[in-house]
Amino acid sequence: MGLRLNQRLSRLKTRLVKDPRALFYLISAAGTVLGLLLCMCWGGPLYKWMVQENDPGIRFADYFAHIARTVDPQHLYQRISWDAMGCFPPLAYCMYYPLYRLTAPRGMITPTNSLEAEIIPGALSVFTIYLIFNAVLFYLAINSTGKQNRKKDFAIFTLLMLSVVFAGSGYMMGNSTMLVVVLLLAGLRLRESDRPMRREGGILLIAASVALKLYPAVFGLLFVKERKWKELFRFILYTVLLLFGPFVFFGGTAGMISWIGHLRETMQYSDYGRLQYLTGIFHTVLKNLTNRDTTVICFVLAVAVCLVWTWLAWRSGSRYRTMFFLICIMVFFPANAYRYSLSYFSIPLIMMLKDEPPKESRRWPLGTASLLYGMLYTIPIWWLMVIPLSRTYTLYTLTSVEIYLYLVTYALIAAVMLAEMTARRREDLRILGGTRRNSGGSLKRTEEQ
Repeated sequence: MGLRLNQRLSRLKTRLVKDPRALFYLISAAGTVLGLLLCMCWGGPLYKWMVQENDPGIRFADYFAHIARTVDPQHLYQRISWDAMGCFPPLAYCMYYPLYRLTAPRGMITPTNSLEAEIIPGALSVFTIYLIFNAVLFYLAINSTGKQNRKKDFAIFTLLMLSVVFAGSGYMMGNSTMLVVVLLLAGLRLRESDRPMRREGGILLIAASVALKLYPAVFGLLFVKERKWKELFRFILYTVLLLFGPFVFFGGTAGMISWIGHLRETMQYSDYGRLQYLTGIFHTVLKNLTNRDTTVICFVLAVAVCLVWTWLAWRSGSRYRTMFFLICIMVFFPANAYRYSLSYFSIPLIMMLKDEPPKESRRWPLGTASLLYGMLYTIPIWWLMVIPLSRTYTLYTLTSVEIYLYLVTYALIAAVMLAEMTARRREDLRILGGTRRNSGGSLKRTEEQ
């Protein structure tokens, strides 16, 4: 028994040395399995500890709240009092309205909030089908990225779906971020195709993701970086049509003006104690240091950080790291970001795991990133040793799981930024060394002549 265990450990060590990306599978699976086993022993309290905002009572809120708003499509944006959901573009309601009509109540009071929408007969069944549809599309998007490998694809899909980011936040809240992840994955894959129609479909899918969530517009930088000006023009055209065209069904010009007002107010949102986005972080730090509201300074600092990420994405020769820095902007610039936004980081993770094995000299960055990714997409059950289950916080977005996830995410961002800067330095030294050798050779030939 001991001999077999030693042999397995030896094989595992060899595999980790050969391809350190296996750290993701090892750490993520270990946390997930242990977390599920402890959930069976402890039950509800541990589940409550893991879910979004430490409150299972808000389950499916981001789905049913939008369903309730589609009762009166023509006055949808005028009826919304300001909140984070008021900034959703009308293309999202082109999806929510048919879902509402599938179970729209007849001869009874129409829903006015998420709880009333949830108890409509058949509403939960339709929501379940919606989640299944999203999950199937997500698996297919993973399968189409990189080299196809059913076992690896299923492992990635399973670990992500069971993680506290996806299962304990994104799918539990019913947020459309899960659908946008699918659209971006599929769109980025299709735009690399040799077939013109597939490339066009990829551009259209990325434009649709922008029209659903707005901040995927940052992926327009890919077209600029690659100098694909015609594709950039079509991307902008598709985005404008998908973003503003659906206002025909949702209030026309008046609805558009109301939506822009909601969007402007949302971007000014900078509440104290938020770890989930840059302005909130700077606001919290400066408030503690100066005891003043420094909204403008916080916004300028947030823009400066995003410009650094833009510069790193622009100069990077790695597809995985380019995507990573663009995702950083997507996740940390919007003012209404929550834990489910961390699911966007699965896009560069999937690319990293599906690429060819790393070269000998570049294993440490992938090993570090795989380690941190494994800690991010899992059930962080070991965190209970640091912050116990009973610990509570007065801020509604500050929980022990939130603290853990964002500390890991910041460490991941720092590791990838360091990897990019060291990779570029090595490339500069290699080019400089080649130039010196060429100059030396030219000088020698000149002397001989």
